[in-house]
Amino acid sequence: MSQHALQPLLAPTSMVILTGEDAQDPLMLALLQSLSKAEKVSTGKKCPISLVGIEPTTPFSFPLFSTLDALPKSPDLAVLVGTYSNTSMEDIIASCGQAGIGSLLMLSWTSEPEDTLVEVLRQHNVRLLGPNSFGVCRPKQGVFAWLGLTQPLPGRLALMSQSGTVASALVDWATWQGIGFSQVVSMGTPVDVMPSQVLDYLSTDFDSQAILMYLQKIGRPTRFLSSLRATGRSKPVAVVTEHSIGADERVLDAALSRTGAVRGRRLNDLIAAASVMTNARRVKDGSLLIIGNGAGPGELAAQRAIELDIDLLSPQGELRDKLESTMAGRGGIGPVTTVWASCATDLFIDLAADALSSQECGAVLLTLSPTALIDIDSLYDLITQLHRTQKKLVMVCLLGGGNMTKMRTRINEAGIPTFRTPETAIEGFQFLVQFQRNQLLAKQTPDSHAFRFKIDVSEATQTLNQFLKSGQHTPHADELRETFELFHIRLISRRQASHQLSAPVHLRVFQDAVFGPAIGLSLEGAQQHKQAEAVALPPLNTILAKDLIQRAFPDEASFELESLLRNLSTMVCELPEIEHLELADVRIHDSGSVYANVTANLRSCKNWRRYEHLAIHPYPRQWVSEHLLKNNDVATVRPVLPRDSGILADFVRSMSHETRYFRFISNIEELTPRMLSSMSHIDYDREMALLAVIHRDGQDLLIGTARYIDNFDDQSCEFAVVLGDEFQGLGLASYLMRQLFQVAADKGIRVMKGIVLAENKHMLDFCRHLGFSIKRDEDDFGQMIVTIKLTPTLLEKCRDTS
Repeated sequence: MSQHALQPLLAPTSMVILTGEDAQDPLMLALLQSLSKAEKVSTGKKCPISLVGIEPTTPFSFPLFSTLDALPKSPDLAVLVGTYSNTSMEDIIASCGQAGIGSLLMLSWTSEPEDTLVEVLRQHNVRLLGPNSFGVCRPKQGVFAWLGLTQPLPGRLALMSQSGTVASALVDWATWQGIGFSQVVSMGTPVDVMPSQVLDYLSTDFDSQAILMYLQKIGRPTRFLSSLRATGRSKPVAVVTEHSIGADERVLDAALSRTGAVRGRRLNDLIAAASVMTNARRVKDGSLLIIGNGAGPGELAAQRAIELDIDLLSPQGELRDKLESTMAGRGGIGPVTTVWASCATDLFIDLAADALSSQECGAVLLTLSPTALIDIDSLYDLITQLHRTQKKLVMVCLLGGGNMTKMRTRINEAGIPTFRTPETAIEGFQFLVQFQRNQLLAKQTPDSHAFRFKIDVSEATQTLNQFLKSGQHTPHADELRETFELFHIRLISRRQASHQLSAPVHLRVFQDAVFGPAIGLSLEGAQQHKQAEAVALPPLNTILAKDLIQRAFPDEASFELESLLRNLSTMVCELPEIEHLELADVRIHDSGSVYANVTANLRSCKNWRRYEHLAIHPYPRQWVSEHLLKNNDVATVRPVLPRDSGILADFVRSMSHETRYFRFISNIEELTPRMLSSMSHIDYDREMALLAVIHRDGQDLLIGTARYIDNFDDQSCEFAVVLGDEFQGLGLASYLMRQLFQVAADKGIRVMKGIVLAENKHMLDFCRHLGFSIKRDEDDFGQMIVTIKLTPTLLEKCRDTS
């Protein structure tokens, strides 16, 4: 498998420091001192470092060269840290490209316009992180190209921050706690490499088991959410954002929950998340029992649980009897189980083991304060033995400093989430509960329902455009009645709504400055209070609609309201002309008809691509089709769904060894769970996978796939196509590729590329037949690069023959 495009930038095997033209530049001297310190204290792998430029005034041990051309070998990464008054950024980038250096980390500032930088970077095929970056660390590989005071320890946690000082503070704290990092990335001012692209890299990075993020800006929301969702499906992600990010707080919460990530409000939330992310086990709300050697710390934890709406476990029945038997009158049993301070340490462990052996208890938090009765030497052995013998979560809060600080580090290094305060421990537990809830939401792939119910979207669009053409941006409710009915929302009069199902509610569609259209739901009369309104992003399906209702009215359940929300979501997805829509005093009749006071504001959306206005792309049902094969089988061709991981696994297993080798360019026998997840859980805004399925022996049988993923330049993509051995030569591959051409072109992609093994003559002939140009890969003579431009002529031919 080829390396990720950002690997030379974020995990370089060698680097050169561009020292600039000022021998006393403070930024450059600080970096060299940091690198020299890391060189001396590091006992692991080291990344070779060279210097190019002026000789610094500080002592250094790295070889110095006058120019990049003088380097004996091209390094992976150039780090620009010095001051250049006589050399332009364009010349520096050009020099890197000419020297074969494809990655540039810029710690210094530049006044060059962003557009100019991007143009020069593209011209010389160089990727840039920064300017104003605080640096990059990859401890496992000995990469410490950063300005932080503390060098991070090796570990399994990745950190991406748009603030260098926040990154430095978190690394310093984590090192004190004994928490290590797989990767640290300070973004600086993104000009070329964006947060979404770093996320894409981290999502495939085996060493990064969990990710912390601190964001000041999101950039393109659709692309950011796409990358975050792809990452959040495979590993835990915690995000803290600044208020200046520009989005409504509730909309931001809704957006992040749909990615599987968990949002924090403070840096302390990242600290709490860091303590549990790489060490945690599955939990559920209402299953946590607190056990402490004194009531105070446990009560503080319980109070924080109340504030965060976390239900604690109150032992009942057999569990309570078992705990009381073990306790033997030496404390009290409850959500906070308190052991007398005079009791020996092993009593806490015995109580925790009893609790975790029951079905009711899913996790324990041990809160221990330093007393003369605690045997520090045996404490570590007892806690780690409990952790090893239990499949459930054990968390430890060791209050105090001195010996407790050392013990926290030891226990955390053993893979047990360890905290300094009881409140932070509860926040860490809440992170796990929220993460599992958001994982369910992230798995939802709702469509807009317009295709399933054959809604005439063009008629609705024409009606709204007629209003706009006449200058009418606020049509009356009666004028919109037919448009609502097209989306299965039947508006009725107040008299007809006399038999309502529930209390009147308030619905609105509003535009968020960052994430576009959002849907708000509240009780009628409470909409003025933001905290009373629950918010979700379209599209919605049944699960997402139920979640929205549950957050707005925890004790309510209404099938009719769920249906209304789904239909309203479809309307929002298909009609970007709706800028604002308010349904006040909503009352739903027994028949499902709706009474509401409707107000609307329209906007012009000429030349907008379908779903361009949405932050989350619906399931693209418009690309579902049927194709008659030459053997008279009828194949349904459709975009992939998350539930398709099973048939994808069977499909790959059924291939011959040669077919698998040609498709994956490796001797793969079957897909790993992570590969299956990435191939079945896709973001339709940036990639597509078309599956050809036939029905055989009462089951769906996958017989071929074609997919592409964009290259982040909004103009090109890479494709792959493969058929089951039994179904080759039946005309299916050509049909799949013609469909894929049209999907890609609909997204604005102009060029499609692929890599084919030179020995795969059949595939190369197929590409020639479709119109691809073919050339040898200069970096690997065993591979050919195939390229086709998605011209109007080609697309017209595809439509005529599909």
